[in-house]
Amino acid sequence: MMVDLHMHTTYSDGTDSVKELLKKVEDIGLEVISITDHDTCNAYFEMEKFNVKEIYKGDIIVGCEFSASFDNRTIEIIGYGFDYKVVNKYLEKFYDETLIEKRTEILFNRLFAKINELGLEFYIPRENIPINKYYEIAIYNELKKYPDNMKKVKEKVWDSFSDFLRKGLNNRDSLLFINKTEFYLSSEKVVNLIHENGGIAFLAHPYQYKFADTEEFLDKIYNEDALDGIECFYTTFSEEQTNYLLAFAKKRNLLISGGSDYHGTLKQNHYLGVGRGNLKISKNIINKYKIGKYYQ
Repeated sequence: MMVDLHMHTTYSDGTDSVKELLKKVEDIGLEVISITDHDTCNAYFEMEKFNVKEIYKGDIIVGCEFSASFDNRTIEIIGYGFDYKVVNKYLEKFYDETLIEKRTEILFNRLFAKINELGLEFYIPRENIPINKYYEIAIYNELKKYPDNMKKVKEKVWDSFSDFLRKGLNNRDSLLFINKTEFYLSSEKVVNLIHENGGIAFLAHPYQYKFADTEEFLDKIYNEDALDGIECFYTTFSEEQTNYLLAFAKKRNLLISGGSDYHGTLKQNHYLGVGRGNLKISKNIINKYKIGKYYQ
């Protein structure tokens, strides 16, 4: 039997509603899942309003993927098994809509200043780009149209939006770096929030950040934060990367998690339960989790 402990709904940046997602995981026979929307637990409040077992007969572990900062880098921490009602109150305060609008506008202006500083070609009137959570995609799509931009920023940031985001905007060594870390909770605070509310904390998809020094980064965050585990199984990881993470976790007595990072139609080839076809995670990985499951 398989599990998938990393997936998203329309409460963050997924395209499936909670009920649609539950139906899909039931249809493919997943035994244990966790819905891990970004910075919100609202999926679990919705599940209080209907009989989940009528749609999905497996077990659900409460989860959330928290945006965080560590070592002047943006990362994600996945929490499992915490009191989602208490945690969500904290998240709603930190991610208050008015505060988010202010933070987004600051980053929007910071990116445009960077475009001007680097002399990049960009011909969409600034006022025509909505300042919302998708502004970076619109800017990337315009920038990549012009070959001269790739000559001016000779970095591996142009093949995909993921590369533009991870290797560019979020990369402190990139010309495109706009430093978002001041607007995120520190990883230490996120881990403490999870622990204080009865949960366990995992570093999400270490190789997905596309750091040049992932192994050194892993050592540093392990030494400085009280993480319980690492996401070792992930859709885009090579066998070599997964094996490195498994060995790293075993040596340091860390727990193991894994998931597809399913977003519906927003991420290609991130299929529920199997990732790109070879991600078949055994239920055995949760045997050491000392947490409860979600029950209505």
